[in-house]
Amino acid sequence: MPAPPPEPPAPAAGVRVLVCEDARPMRDFLAGGLEPFGILASGVEHGGALDAALEEQDPQIVILDVGLPGEDGFSIAQRLRRDRPRLGIIMLTARHGLEDRIRGLDGGADLYFAKPVDLRELAAAIFSLQRRLGGARAWRLEPHASRLHTPGGAAVDLTDLELRFLAPLLDRPGEVVEREDLFLALDQHPDIYAARRLETMVSRLRTKVARLCPGEPLPVKARHGRGYAFLVDY
Repeated sequence: MPAPPPEPPAPAAGVRVLVCEDARPMRDFLAGGLEPFGILASGVEHGGALDAALEEQDPQIVILDVGLPGEDGFSIAQRLRRDRPRLGIIMLTARHGLEDRIRGLDGGADLYFAKPVDLRELAAAIFSLQRRLGGARAWRLEPHASRLHTPGGAAVDLTDLELRFLAPLLDRPGEVVEREDLFLALDQHPDIYAARRLETMVSRLRTKVARLCPGEPLPVKARHGRGYAFLVDY
């Protein structure tokens, strides 16, 4: 007789998450779908309800839809980052463009997911963000100011190409971003010369960070034949 499948983690051991999504089916899908992973999730439909729930529930992470009625997700993320700096913020939206991702991250979001989202991937991101929030400050990109902030609090000024390179990596931490996607972000034709320019830029960026922050090496790792990943031990 085959062994029964392992049970999901007990909800009492999970992270507390608040989902702000105006579409009832999606809100129920996210809140209910995350519970088997040991995540205590509940949902609200707009920014006003979110503010009230934040006072009552004290969640560790908020999942924000961008297209909310009244105050949109970008605006909510900005004030939450200002007023609750230790709150984890994940933006979940149908907008796939790079500019929207940059706007969300610059506005205070820790992670940015495009719909449709796989619940397993979302749950893994939530636990990774929880570990990060429980420890030291994280690497953070400030796109509009073209700066990279290190966990130790140092600010590294970036060129436009360095910013374009880092944005998709920090948008998907731990994942390999394919070279073709990076060439597209850099507005470069995907050939051997672009690959060499990319390698040179990454090398100079590592040197810049090492010079300004000797104890905080840039955690960008090359994946041979594929691309690059932003890997941090949380």
